This record gives sequence, structure tokens and C-alpha cells, in this order.
Amino acid sequence: MDDLKVYRDKIDKIDAELVALFEERMEIVLKIAAYKKANKLPVYNASREKEVIARNTSRLKNQDFAESLEKFLLYMMDLSKEEQRKRL
Repeated sequence: MDDLKVYRDKIDKIDAELVALFEERMEIVLKIAAYKKANKLPVYNASREKEVIARNTSRLKNQDFAESLEKFLLYMMDLSKEEQRKRL
């Protein structure tokens, strides 16, 4: 059981970092929304999303996680688009 607690403590620490990074990312998303609104740009940019996914999956040390990372990134970008649409 001690090992499980150690692992869970590590997950809790990582989750705290993810929350802070997520919040920082979403604050930038709001700035992007303001830019897109001012410049009459669409929220969705398919080529940008493909670029983000390709760049980040290539950073993986363990490519076994590529599919899961792609799903994670797509969901995060969906949330970003949702926030942008609220502001347009």
C-alpha cells in the first residue's frame, strides 16, 4: 500500500501542475479570442490543430501514448474553441 500512496502523491502533484498550466493556457485562449474577434478570424483552424498535434506527439519519449495524447490535445483544443466562441 505504501507504493500506491507514493504513486498517488506523485499524481496529485502532477495534477496541481496541470491545473496551473491549463489555467494559464485558457487565459491565453481569451487573448486569442480577442485577437480573432478584432480581426474577424474564425475560431477553428484545421491546419493549426494538425500542427499542434504533430508537434506535440513527436515530443513523446514513449510513442505508445501518441493516440491518447492526440485525444487529450483534441479535447483541450475543443475546450479552447468553446471558450473563444463565448467571446465572439
